[in-house]
Amino acid sequence: MKNNKKALLIIAHGSRKKVSNIEIHQLASKISRESSSFDFVKACFLEIAEPLIPGGISYCIKEGASEILVLPYFLAAGRHVIEDIPGIIDDEQKKYPNVAIKSLPYFGSSSVIVDIVKTLAENDA
Repeated sequence: MKNNKKALLIIAHGSRKKVSNIEIHQLASKISRESSSFDFVKACFLEIAEPLIPGGISYCIKEGASEILVLPYFLAAGRHVIEDIPGIIDDEQKKYPNVAIKSLPYFGSSSVIVDIVKTLAENDA
């Protein structure tokens, strides 16, 4: 069977508070239900919570993904966004040369963030 599915892998930091990690899994589930662009959407974490990034990538591949788009769900371009996540993705790409693993810009770099913050602030003003 040829793998030809497209996955979105959302990477969050990971928290000791289970409820925070559950929110990220719920976000992935909601995007999966509402998006026709991806065959499936999975959440994973840089540290503390499971699955970690390698486990998230492995899951996508086991589900048949031939293309994985990785979205760092971080607000700012700190060390995790600039160094840690790209390093892990590069290591995983070497393990799976036949799978396209592409990093997307981190969440906070999106041009829609200004509108989101403005809308939230104006709605509560």
